[in-house]
Amino acid sequence: MSILSCAHVHTTYCDGKTPAKDMAKRADELGFVSLGFTSHAPQTFDPGYCIPPEQEEAYKAEIRALRAEYAGRMTVYLGVERDLYSCCSTEGYDFFIASVHYFPRPDGHHSPVDATPEKLRQYVETECGGDGLKMAKQYFTMLRDYVLSSHAPIIGHYDLPQKNNAVLHLYDEESPAYQKLTLDCLRPLADTGALLEVNTGAMARGYLSTPYPSPTLLKAWKEWGGEVIVNSDCHDARYLTTGFEEAEALLLSLGYDHAVRLGRDTLWERFALAGR
Repeated sequence: MSILSCAHVHTTYCDGKTPAKDMAKRADELGFVSLGFTSHAPQTFDPGYCIPPEQEEAYKAEIRALRAEYAGRMTVYLGVERDLYSCCSTEGYDFFIASVHYFPRPDGHHSPVDATPEKLRQYVETECGGDGLKMAKQYFTMLRDYVLSSHAPIIGHYDLPQKNNAVLHLYDEESPAYQKLTLDCLRPLADTGALLEVNTGAMARGYLSTPYPSPTLLKAWKEWGGEVIVNSDCHDARYLTTGFEEAEALLLSLGYDHAVRLGRDTLWERFALAGR
């Protein structure tokens, strides 16, 4: 495995199961060249999911302390996964991941995209008239517009609804309508220079057996000249590299010869995929 980095890990500051110091220790044991912490940014609702606003400075301080501790062995970066509805600034962070985890509801509350399948089904039934493709269009449009407006360096888990659609079958992922929707929303993002995340988190948590985005999207992204980054979206240090070999093999099969990771000496660096 040539990746030896992850720019998407969560800690006990948010919904992760592993303290930051233990996540760093595991990455160092694996020989990582770099590690990027990206706990969920503070928001005004669903408090158990994100960094409490009063803990944001403590989070920053601990990651900076870990950077000093591992200097010379592994470069530690202070990042954050910022949802569309997060309330914090990205100022002071080395980088951020732009993600959409919620749908807005007419009552002012929010429905989660990737919580339980039952919650997503309920949203589709009550707000989308039972039309799963309508829900998908809302999600991809929101993510596209957020990445464009925020100038995000990383596009977080682009086709996240796939995680629950594997159980719910709310729409046909092979249908021409769905394929056109996802490709049309992705196309303008290739011109921004943002990295498309190849996310293996659903593999670690047992939802999927393959990374996302889909091969169709990854193939198109390559044709458009886009760059990719492989991340495990890790919430538990035991699964820090889960799916990395599969992701690397997938990229190679689609004609990729390199990917991007957090660098040892520079923020981003290209590296050759195994076998190249």
